[in-house]
Amino acid sequence: MQGSGSSQANSQQQQEVQKLRTMLQSGVYFVQLIGKIGDRSTITEYNEAYEAGTNGDAPQQSSDSRKVEWTFEFKDTPEAGQQATNTRLISRTNFEDGDLIPFLSLLGYEYVQRYYVEGKNFYSQDTTLFLHRLRELPALQPDQNPTEISHLPPPDKCRLLDPSGSWILEASIDIADGKAQELRDRATRQLMSIRETLSPSVKLEKPDRLALDTRIPVRVRQI
Repeated sequence: MQGSGSSQANSQQQQEVQKLRTMLQSGVYFVQLIGKIGDRSTITEYNEAYEAGTNGDAPQQSSDSRKVEWTFEFKDTPEAGQQATNTRLISRTNFEDGDLIPFLSLLGYEYVQRYYVEGKNFYSQDTTLFLHRLRELPALQPDQNPTEISHLPPPDKCRLLDPSGSWILEASIDIADGKAQELRDRATRQLMSIRETLSPSVKLEKPDRLALDTRIPVRVRQI
């Protein structure tokens, strides 16, 4: 039994090493530092801290930061092709504590911007349905740290990126081994089944690959 467990551990480690090699060889990708705030009660506490800060009283920095689960997420840009779904490499690393922005700066990453995502996850077998929308966050002052929650305004005070108030529904499946064709085919069938099931209510389409490429500038057309 010990030999079997050791073999499985080695196999999993080899998969992680191969995944890391593929990630480092990827030509086009982007990274995000994601802070999971929590439920409505937690956001209420942040709002109270924010209001206290705007009134001149310093919010409890250490208490706020302990409530946030930080994750460093890597995503590559899907390859072009006629596949029914987009496939991309994703790597997530949990950060428990420390000065995150200086640490990432030492790795060669530069802070660009931040935004607020509000939404819910729903699960159907292996499929994750993410219903969400984006809100713009105000620019930070030079002396402010993007990871300090005291600088996070209440959600209802952040302007929606889409002024119509529309929500985005994203269907996805995480695969442990992206090179296993059997797993990819099964995931594609499940996603197609979810799309068919939801078709009377919402139309799910594969997003344009260029829309997921951070090298392409975003132009807003005014009508």
